[in-house]
Amino acid sequence: MEANIEKVPAEYPPIQSIRVQFTKCENENGFTIASSNKDGTMKVQNNSIIISCDGFYLISLKGYFSQELSLSLQYRKGREPLFSLSKVRTVDFVTVAHLAFKDIVYLNVSTHSTTCEDIQVNGGELTLIHQNPGGFCA
Repeated sequence: MEANIEKVPAEYPPIQSIRVQFTKCENENGFTIASSNKDGTMKVQNNSIIISCDGFYLISLKGYFSQELSLSLQYRKGREPLFSLSKVRTVDFVTVAHLAFKDIVYLNVSTHSTTCEDIQVNGGELTLIHQNPGGFCA
């Protein structure tokens, strides 16, 4: 007995999401982030995650560092960061933030006693998941 399954058209586009890895630090660019296409629908451009849909995003940042550093997660030039940590060797941070079209999410890092290139990262991962699809998307 075969079932006749009709395809229901999607009411909304796919949920915007991305998971990127950061594994090395370069003095000029901070942490280099990389994503494979299978890890979401959002894009990485110039070491930043491009926001194309307005709304709330679940944001998770994890990592272990070989040396103390200061780390902030930025989203818009001239604005306070989404969060900022000083003199840490680990980060395990989760928050929800409202982001808008044309925002860019990126990591800003500074070191206290060494160059950025000397820092090794283990398990560096940044994840964003759009929480309320159906709003403005470009």
